[in-house]
Amino acid sequence: MAASGSIKHGEPGEGVAVPARSWQRRLAVGAWVFTGLCIIGVLGMLLMVMYGLRYPTEDEKNCCWEPNATPEWAARVTGLRVPEAATDRRAGLHTNLQYDVALLAFTVPTAEADRFLLPLRREGTQMVRNRHPQAPGYTRSDGFSHLSLPEPETFVEGMWITSVCPDEVKTPEGDAVRLCAEIHAHEFRPGTMRIYVWAGSDAPITKPATDGGAAPATRSSQPR
Repeated sequence: MAASGSIKHGEPGEGVAVPARSWQRRLAVGAWVFTGLCIIGVLGMLLMVMYGLRYPTEDEKNCCWEPNATPEWAARVTGLRVPEAATDRRAGLHTNLQYDVALLAFTVPTAEADRFLLPLRREGTQMVRNRHPQAPGYTRSDGFSHLSLPEPETFVEGMWITSVCPDEVKTPEGDAVRLCAEIHAHEFRPGTMRIYVWAGSDAPITKPATDGGAAPATRSSQPR
């Protein structure tokens, strides 16, 4: 005979039983919490990567730039004919594992800029405005800030954009193009334009010699 003070477990009303599904609910809640933390962690990493691309550190800005790049070298590898009247000529070569970038910038009178750009445009096309500008101070690891110039993507007023690739334009100037190039033309003061050329290649671009020269570049392309 059981003692009068004992409790018979399992009989209705005579004990406290843990609900059978309680542990399952707790497990489900824990799984949701864990999943949420994982998602937050992934989003945080993506935001850090995006921030790093948008605002590179000083080390990243100075990384991977080849020395001795000159405007004459950049004109050779891109195949672009820089106007003789061009002043404030600047150039750079950025290299990495994925693609190389040749930069060329110069200043010319607006009328001379028009003569430079017209033979590089496909028939029936017009240059476009910068409708999605970047914020002032924006930089990129392979951009013109390396040449002590503001990035052309930050300008709206007086900014016109076009692009050209090899064999795309049937003019002598178009036939000479060796790399796909995105061209920004910025009239930063009345009657004067600065031309920005960003030319990318998924194949290595011929590096400048110590005197700034370069062998003829292999035709290639890389979208910006």
